[in-house]
Amino acid sequence: MKTALRILNLEDNERDAELTEAMISARWPECRFVRVDTREEFISALDEDIDLILSDYTMPGFNGREALLLAREKRPEVPFLFVSGTIGEDAAVEALKSGATDYVLKHRLIRLIPAVDRALREVEEHAERERAEEAMRQSEHKYRELFESLSDAAFLADEKSGKIIDTNRQAEKLLAFSRGEILGRNQAELLSVEKTVPSRIGAVPDAKNQPMECKSIRGNHRTIRVDGRATRLTLYGRPLILWLCHEADGKV
Repeated sequence: MKTALRILNLEDNERDAELTEAMISARWPECRFVRVDTREEFISALDEDIDLILSDYTMPGFNGREALLLAREKRPEVPFLFVSGTIGEDAAVEALKSGATDYVLKHRLIRLIPAVDRALREVEEHAERERAEEAMRQSEHKYRELFESLSDAAFLADEKSGKIIDTNRQAEKLLAFSRGEILGRNQAELLSVEKTVPSRIGAVPDAKNQPMECKSIRGNHRTIRVDGRATRLTLYGRPLILWLCHEADGKV
């Protein structure tokens, strides 16, 4: 979590602003505050690099509701906390529904530090989730490119159930089935293993990449012989079997 915070403080009362800033600085000594008290100054400050917005609720000529709407429009990623002595319960609930992160009453400033801490932690957790999701998207994209570039027909099946969860274009050509017709089916419906495979359905030999002979049923009900290899692997914590097959010489 950041220790050097840049905080935009919308507050028209200088004494209240100093008290708020003193409390936060005691917890985060490297803070930099930008205090504004007009609509124009607030809009201009939203273009700066900021980590947190604090706002009074009632001010002459400008109010916290307008500030919240402007902040959600221009800087939706920045947490917004009301620090006010006048906000009522109904207004506070409405503010939270409109996108405010939290609110703290000025006569209960003891809640300010926990509220700021929680807001910053939520931002960090959100950023971490986005990084993880982006990494997963990149990983899935690379996996898909690799899977489709294989010269063999590929079938990725759940080891426990035998259900096929992914396949490639070469498999569609080999079986004369569409991808949609393959996915969700049990591998035993399409790949009938004849040699070097234990009797339990879905099982593969202990040795990785052990060759075997299979037979596969095309969409026109012709049976063809294929050579294949089965490999155990784990993807996102899930035990899977990857079958790689290509048509063998001769048909049955």
